[in-house]
Amino acid sequence: MEKMAEANVNQTLLAAVKLSEVDLRLAASLDEAERQLAAAFSSSAGRDRFLAGRIALRVQAADIAGVSPHSLRADYLCTLCGRDDRVHGMPVYQLPSGPPIRASLSRSQDWCLVAASIDRRVLALGVDLEVGPSAAFEGFQTVAMSEHERHHLKGLEPFSVPHFQTVLWTRKEAVLKALGQGLAADPSQVDVAGPVPVVAGRTWDSQQWLIESVSPGSVGLPDDGIATLAVLFGQCITREGGAPMPDPSGHDQPGR
Repeated sequence: MEKMAEANVNQTLLAAVKLSEVDLRLAASLDEAERQLAAAFSSSAGRDRFLAGRIALRVQAADIAGVSPHSLRADYLCTLCGRDDRVHGMPVYQLPSGPPIRASLSRSQDWCLVAASIDRRVLALGVDLEVGPSAAFEGFQTVAMSEHERHHLKGLEPFSVPHFQTVLWTRKEAVLKALGQGLAADPSQVDVAGPVPVVAGRTWDSQQWLIESVSPGSVGLPDDGIATLAVLFGQCITREGGAPMPDPSGHDQPGR
C-alpha cells in the first residue's frame, strides 16, 4: 500500500511550501475572481492562508510549464454544483497555447503540498497532506473506513494503527479530490486499500490509477508529514471555452 512517490512522478511535479513564508504580494498574479474569493474571508488569517495556498499552487503550475505565473488563467472545474466561476473546484490552469495544467493542493498546519501535471494522459490528480497522525481519534474507523479497510488494519500492532489510519485517510482524500468530489462523498463508501479505488457505480482498470505515498524528504516536508498523490488517467471531453472535462460516464475509460 505504501509505494513511495518522489518529487517528480510521470510529469507530475510535487513540492512542499510553508504557508507563512509565501510572499503574499504575489497575489497580483492570481485571477481577479480568486482575489474576490479571498476578500470574502471574515478573518485575515483565513484570507492569508487561502491566498498563500493559491499562490503556491499557481507558482508550481507555472514552474512545470516553464512560464510566468501571470501568464496562467485559472479554469477550475466543479462537478458538484452549477456555479461555473472557474475559480473553485478541481484546479486547472490554461496556458496561452498548449494542454491544460492539472493541479491539486492540500494544507495542513503551516504546510502546503502542491502538485501539477502537464501530462496529456492525466485526466485529474489529487494530493492530501496530514502533518502527524491526525486520523488517530476514537471512532475514525467507523465513520471514515470501509469494512475492507478495517479488515486490512486488523493484523497491525496497536502502536502502528494511528499512522496507517492516517495513510489510508490521505489516500482517500487524494482519490476523492481527483474524482472532483472531496468530502461531499461518504468516505466510508470509498475503499482505497488496494491499487485501484473501489467506488460504487464507477469502474476503472488497473492502468488508470497511480496512488502513491509521498516521501516527505523528497519534497521538503517534515518527517511526520504523511501525504498521498493520486493520478487518474483517462478520457475527457472539452468544456466550451475551457479545460477538458472528465468523461461524465466514469465507466470503462481507456487506460493511459
